[in-house]
Amino acid sequence: MEYDKSDPKGYYAVMGLASSSGDEHIKAAYRRRAMHLHPDRNPQSDTTQQFQLLNEAYAVLSNPASRADYDQLGTQSETEIPEVPEVPEVPEVPEPIVCSRCGKVSAQPRIVVFRSVKSFLVVTVRKPIAGVFCSGCAQKQSLKSSATTWLLGWWGFPWGPVYTIQALVTNMFGGSHPPLDNAKMLGYQAFYFYSIGRPDLAQSLAESAMKYCKKIPETFARKGAEEIERDSLFRNLETFRAALGIDSSANRLKSSWGLVHSRFFIHLGAIVAVIAVVAITIINSPRSHYAAPRGPMPYSNQSSALSSNGFSGAGKPVATNANTQKATSKKAPYVRQKTTPNGRPWPVTASYLAGEPQTHAAGHSEVTIDNGQNNSDVQLKLVALEGTVARPARQIFIPAHSQFTIKNLTAGNYDVRYRDLASGVLSRSESMRLTETTTYKGTQYSVITLTLYKVVNGNTATFGLSEDEF
Repeated sequence: MEYDKSDPKGYYAVMGLASSSGDEHIKAAYRRRAMHLHPDRNPQSDTTQQFQLLNEAYAVLSNPASRADYDQLGTQSETEIPEVPEVPEVPEVPEPIVCSRCGKVSAQPRIVVFRSVKSFLVVTVRKPIAGVFCSGCAQKQSLKSSATTWLLGWWGFPWGPVYTIQALVTNMFGGSHPPLDNAKMLGYQAFYFYSIGRPDLAQSLAESAMKYCKKIPETFARKGAEEIERDSLFRNLETFRAALGIDSSANRLKSSWGLVHSRFFIHLGAIVAVIAVVAITIINSPRSHYAAPRGPMPYSNQSSALSSNGFSGAGKPVATNANTQKATSKKAPYVRQKTTPNGRPWPVTASYLAGEPQTHAAGHSEVTIDNGQNNSDVQLKLVALEGTVARPARQIFIPAHSQFTIKNLTAGNYDVRYRDLASGVLSRSESMRLTETTTYKGTQYSVITLTLYKVVNGNTATFGLSEDEF
């Protein structure tokens, strides 16, 4: 195609303008031609050269001074004017991308992948459900996929529950969005809206496509095909956005694809409801109720002083208060009693409880109970683990921040059981053995100190205790 001498380098021709065109037409002409001459938009083999010539022409003609110099060059040139390649005609408006569910054209389409899980006893199948969706249809599809997973996914062994949780969480947050696929699709949709005269929507879609490009991670090694395609697409989108020349801050399209969408709380409510049902079932299960560990042997809270052999006249263990636990569970919340169990006033200082027998006192061993770092008083029993039934040997009151030494104990096995008089909590120590040996140097016996359960790094382990074992 030949041009007159007033256009020696073909600048006006590649812009699609006459040399007499006004300055106000240059920018609009450049935008129009940039869309159709970009190498990735036009399949012709010479579009790269034409696109470079277009940018060069715009740089010269958009500046009044350089344009005047170019026009002057045209009037002085006597050389043969080179032929400029033919500028292709404006192509037809492309077909828009539509929602695969409702079939409507969307200004914010997305390629989304949801997850559906189905289990068949020992076989669990994860199925991706992909498509191009508008935001409303995507939310409906997420609910449908999750409903299928709730019904059919969880009961497969062993992967059903694992895959079900993964699918439900993915669907709840809107599925997964492949970044490169979405970037290419949004770039195409931006070109469609530009072609129908909606540059504002085209600008917003181009920016969304660029954001998806940035989500494709960089690699430290040699770039792969996906990264090369990403970089090329990002440059094209930048050129397209610059050609539109629209202030994006004033025309930004509000996104309808937030993580917390309108149906997010339906997903969340279903998950919370199932968790609540499972938790209530576990709590109400008989096995879930706490039962304090039993002592090492049957227990009677009656001192051995009441029965020399620990048995009643019939030869059976003295009846314990086994029914106390049932009765206790029906009582009102714990309230500290104003008197000791036998009706006597509580001692003022650490001492034995008045009126209670003191047995196993024929030895030399000592046990010191340290309540020095606790803020509450305790009622304590030293229990003798002998014969067929464990029985209290000593009963003691120890105020807060105090200690007490039990002396003259006979050798044998014992444990310590006590009540926190502020809270009513019962505890039991592990068993301990007191020994007594006579040598030529004299009698050697055990001297032990026990710190109670609230003391950090105490020197003995403690266990919960049921009421009938105190």
